[in-house]
Amino acid sequence: MNLQETLNIFIKDLEERRFYDAHEDMEAYWHTIRKTDHPLKNLCKGFINGATAFELIRLERYDAAGRVWKTYEKYLLLLDEDIEAYPLFMKAYNILYSLYQKHQDILK
Repeated sequence: MNLQETLNIFIKDLEERRFYDAHEDMEAYWHTIRKTDHPLKNLCKGFINGATAFELIRLERYDAAGRVWKTYEKYLLLLDEDIEAYPLFMKAYNILYSLYQKHQDILK
């Protein structure tokens, strides 16, 4: 599966609030690039953390969710309009940010 296909599945998972699946789907792709010099491997890793934060909220593991969310935010510096699949990354970002706004008291 390529990056665009993975992001489309990841987005669908997020839209359907299947955060564990979103994590697993992005992680499966990330495992194919993590030991390479792929320029987006760390950004993908960040989005894995973004989905994980909301799965942890679902599990009422709020402290862990906050820590994982901070890791996600650290990787957002890599989100640049010149990257491959930028519109899809932005769609995923917008979904996660919308969720963040509902849970910012937990994710601070």
